[in-house]
Amino acid sequence: MNDHMNIIMAKDGNPEAFSQLYREHGERIFRIAYRYTRSQSDAEDILQETFIKAFKNIHTLRVNPKNRFSSWLNTICINYTLDHLRKQRRKKRHSQVSLSDVLQVIQSSDHSPVDKMESKQVGQHIHNALSSLSPKQHLIFEMRYSQHMDIKNIAQTLQCSQSNVKTHISRALKKLRKTLEPIWRKP
Repeated sequence: MNDHMNIIMAKDGNPEAFSQLYREHGERIFRIAYRYTRSQSDAEDILQETFIKAFKNIHTLRVNPKNRFSSWLNTICINYTLDHLRKQRRKKRHSQVSLSDVLQVIQSSDHSPVDKMESKQVGQHIHNALSSLSPKQHLIFEMRYSQHMDIKNIAQTLQCSQSNVKTHISRALKKLRKTLEPIWRKP
């Protein structure tokens, strides 16, 4: 059975159809949440909350080719993830920043101990710079530059205007430039 039929049946109250939607989309939603929280338990909580909200609100979903269930679910997940990151920030916790690519390059390089030390320091500066972004700026930055999403798709996923996305990207880049400028200017 395809998503379209499962959605129609789930809207009519069929729990098996909704369970099938969970089986088909749950892993992707978990990966989205984990990518930004870097915590398995937080990602599991966000996954659960995403599907609870989807279950409660599936009757509001318009079923047509332009409104994809996966996009609707992604939006719910990202909103919960942003809320979660905001709550963490208020509690003065530092969220883990996605630097896996940079850190893998640093750790796998065959450089001298001095080069490795400098690379580690650069990685820490990048980590600190990304941590200085607001949760929404960080999320949009990741969506744009790590996931290579275009402005229009980011705006649709976050349910905001394209100009709002561009503003967040511009502010994030400005903040990153300012934070990382001392590294670039070192002799």
